[in-house]
Amino acid sequence: MSVAERRRLRVLSLVAASGCLVLGVLLQLLDRSLLVDVAGSVLYVGFAGMLLAALWPALSSAAIAAVAFAFAAAVELLQLTGVPPAIVAAFPPARLLLGSSFDPLDLVAYAVGAVLLFIAHVGLTRLAARQPATT
Repeated sequence: MSVAERRRLRVLSLVAASGCLVLGVLLQLLDRSLLVDVAGSVLYVGFAGMLLAALWPALSSAAIAAVAFAFAAAVELLQLTGVPPAIVAAFPPARLLLGSSFDPLDLVAYAVGAVLLFIAHVGLTRLAARQPATT
């Protein structure tokens, strides 16, 4: 991957991460439901992966998806301890990153998010490799 392709992939990944973040914040405005919770979990993995892709564009799509899933799963499993509630009590906005309680369904949603992230990252990588049109 050339320097120009990496630069384009970084920009595309940041745009995708921003989209995931905006959609995730907008979900917070909706009434809680199973669909909203699952969508939020999928977007969480997408955001983490696209941010990673922007920071390290040389990583493969599989590595991006695997690391994003591992990060999300680790945060979810951390909820089985008393650490996240203590952090959220000190800094309430941390709830958006750390969640509020363990839910095994979130792990399934993270897996779905990782698959969708893989597909999206492959597409962005191909898009970044295209030569820009010249005038």
